[in-house]
Amino acid sequence: MLIKQSDYHRIYKVINSLLINENANPATASMYFSTFGAFILEHHYKVDAKPKGGLAAYNLEGKHILFADHREDGYVSGAGENFHCWVEADGWAIDFMAPAFSESAPDLKLPSKMFQRPLSAMAPSINDLGRSGDFFYHHEPEAMSRRFADWRRHPMIGDLATVATNWFRKSPKQMPASIAVRDQHGKTRTVPLVGNALAGGW
Repeated sequence: MLIKQSDYHRIYKVINSLLINENANPATASMYFSTFGAFILEHHYKVDAKPKGGLAAYNLEGKHILFADHREDGYVSGAGENFHCWVEADGWAIDFMAPAFSESAPDLKLPSKMFQRPLSAMAPSINDLGRSGDFFYHHEPEAMSRRFADWRRHPMIGDLATVATNWFRKSPKQMPASIAVRDQHGKTRTVPLVGNALAGGW
């Protein structure tokens, strides 16, 4: 593994807590999870971590999750609205949003688990997800660039990424149970560290 499960859990909780404070929906905020997660990895682990976006497909305990749009020709695409983002770093694929899948797809009744797998273990195609933990990604760089260009215009994004990086501590160091965040009106709010407990990894 690139990072320990305890540190993965901490990164997920830091981003999750900031999103809840901003009234964002953590279950559909993969851009935040990937961008902030990559920022934390680069800062604290000194690895080349990149957010990626496009089509993502998972087999999780026999339940298939697909982030993609169905095209008229019968194929699927990750360049539309139903895209997903993840992090690639040092040959690893990490999805810091995975513990929130239980919220984004409540019908599937998925447990909250870590998703951190070697990129070399990726299935050869979207049709080869036979076992739990199998995954397939197809990065859509042009579509992602367009999306992120609009998103990054908000100054709050960079500020929150910095807050997330400053809040995170590698285990066994103590993590602050909360952090003070100033909003755009200059008011300070205390953000508690919250998130789903993990039941292992995929």
